[in-house]
Amino acid sequence: MSTTASTAQRPPRLRFSHFGLSVRDVRPMERFYCDVLGFTVTDRGNALGFELVFLSRNPDDHHQIVLATGKPANIPPNTVNPMFGPSINQISFWLDGLSELRLLHRKLVDTGVTPITPIDHGLAWSLYFPDPEGNNLEAFVDTPWYIQQPFAEPLDLSLDDDALVKRTHELCRCSKGYRSYADWRAEIAAKMAARASGLAI
Repeated sequence: MSTTASTAQRPPRLRFSHFGLSVRDVRPMERFYCDVLGFTVTDRGNALGFELVFLSRNPDDHHQIVLATGKPANIPPNTVNPMFGPSINQISFWLDGLSELRLLHRKLVDTGVTPITPIDHGLAWSLYFPDPEGNNLEAFVDTPWYIQQPFAEPLDLSLDDDALVKRTHELCRCSKGYRSYADWRAEIAAKMAARASGLAI
């Protein structure tokens, strides 16, 4: 097989970088993402008719979120579950531990954000909450276990960390596909490597 043919069969080398969010009113959205979620404004300006605000939490990334004016008013809600957006189902952020999840939960409560929906996915502990324009956000912490998704049970943040971890592990052990997250990641990494090389999966 020629190099050209082999290259054509594999997908391009890309990784997710950032997203742009259409907004109606950029100021309250900027305040929310900076004051509640800890982003920093890296640039702002106007181009192509948009007012743009660039936000990041990593100096290696000029921007991870772009807020751009132009969102139409009165977009109908999601027809299955109005908690989720009509076009953007959810925007998710990774946290590095339960202490950070609890810190965010307190900040959301103190800021008056409602509703806040804690969910146990087995492989992750999640909070779902809206931004000022109703976009559904998720902040999550990985657990050590994988189970087949979708999976959603209420997450009881009144439990201390040990009790919460024990409850989730018990749920996982009774669920389809249960194994360590590390084992699942190794399996999916092999599949991705095969795909990237253009080999059959």
